[in-house]
Amino acid sequence: MKGSKPSPARNAALQVLLSVEREGAYANLELQKLARTGKLSPQDTSLLTELVYGTLRRQGTLDWVIDQFSKVPVSQMNYIIRSIVRMGVYQLLYLDKVPPRAVCNEAVELAKSRGIRGLAGFVNGLLRTISSKKEEIAYPDPSEKPALYLSLKYSHPLWLVERWLERFGMEETVALCRANNEPPAVVLRCNTLKTTPEQLLKQLTKDGLVVHPSALVEEGVIVEKAVYLPELKSFQEGLFTVQDESSMIASLVLNPTAGSMVIDACSGPGGKTTHLAQLMNNKGMILALDVHQHRLDLIESACRRLGVKIVETMLLDARELPEKIGEKADYLLVDVPCSGLGVIRRRPELRWRVKAGDLPLHAQQQLEILGQAALCLKPGGKLVYSTCSTEPEENTGVVNSFLMEYTEFIPQDLTALLPFPLADERDQLDAKRGYLQLLPHRHGTDGFFLSCFRKVRKSR
Repeated sequence: MKGSKPSPARNAALQVLLSVEREGAYANLELQKLARTGKLSPQDTSLLTELVYGTLRRQGTLDWVIDQFSKVPVSQMNYIIRSIVRMGVYQLLYLDKVPPRAVCNEAVELAKSRGIRGLAGFVNGLLRTISSKKEEIAYPDPSEKPALYLSLKYSHPLWLVERWLERFGMEETVALCRANNEPPAVVLRCNTLKTTPEQLLKQLTKDGLVVHPSALVEEGVIVEKAVYLPELKSFQEGLFTVQDESSMIASLVLNPTAGSMVIDACSGPGGKTTHLAQLMNNKGMILALDVHQHRLDLIESACRRLGVKIVETMLLDARELPEKIGEKADYLLVDVPCSGLGVIRRRPELRWRVKAGDLPLHAQQQLEILGQAALCLKPGGKLVYSTCSTEPEENTGVVNSFLMEYTEFIPQDLTALLPFPLADERDQLDAKRGYLQLLPHRHGTDGFFLSCFRKVRKSR
């Protein structure tokens, strides 16, 4: 019977949302799994992506709205119903092209399809009420509660907005929140072991993609409309890989020479590792460490596809590195595990998972990893420390603590090492001090921190 089943896109979106909430899955990886099955049409895939990312991105605002009209608080709802209602309210508030009646009917069918017929009426009534009373939704007064207002308007956690207001001020906090809510560009890194950026641009255009060169890095290519890239022959032949410009910049600042010995201390899934191999023209040796075998497997797979021959993987915590290696490395990249708050535009679920109390715990681990890995660098060697975080505890806080404890390292002026000029005076000053904080609203990249040091004498 017509209308007896939910649409494939909404059914798949609900499954992803449930996996994210109940299993701690990452939305981007779940969507990639679905794309590989080839079971959804391009139109359904587009709607699926919009529903998943939109619902996760706007979750804080959606919950605020739902709690104004629901007799049952969001926190006390059946977890399946909660995800169905959130997805429905997202469509009602943010997707103008979807008729409210269709939103309500689809939500009801989703509830029935999950064996929760008894709550289908609750879902229907709640969504219809919100649809008819959208103009009555109340938000905090921005002049009285600016942080809470911004938190709800742009759907960021209140604790994070409060930090940013104190650090950046109102105008820049708004710009950062807005940037985090925009779909990020898909950025490719040309594999210069096999082709040139110019040749890759021509090939991708021939493949039907709309692309243009990156303004920040020579190897970068911006894809204006996303497609399933692994299906392209150019991908299968290893002509490119997916990597944000900010991540490429870390490798470019390290800039290892051909024939050198490089350690990538926290290397999975291998974007920076394979970029380093490109910069070395596939000559020398890169030791790629990670604590997860599946991430090392991804590195090895990427190396095979890209034609990288100089990477050796090792299942090892970088804090145990000195016992295994000694002071042998010419170059060291330490891209540590972090909160991920710089990539919440790509992984929107992180904005609701990360808590303020996590930051000092991350910083402690990061300092331990950096300090121990640094012992493996030769005197005269070069070190880059990086995170995909926006927060000082994980960035300048770790760097300052490291420099106080490991006095054999001195910061390096980044100005001449960066592949692009810095227009902002704040960035220019930071770069001279040896570090740079990239931000989505300032640089158009992911939020990313990097710093560079030179080791001037042996470690004790």
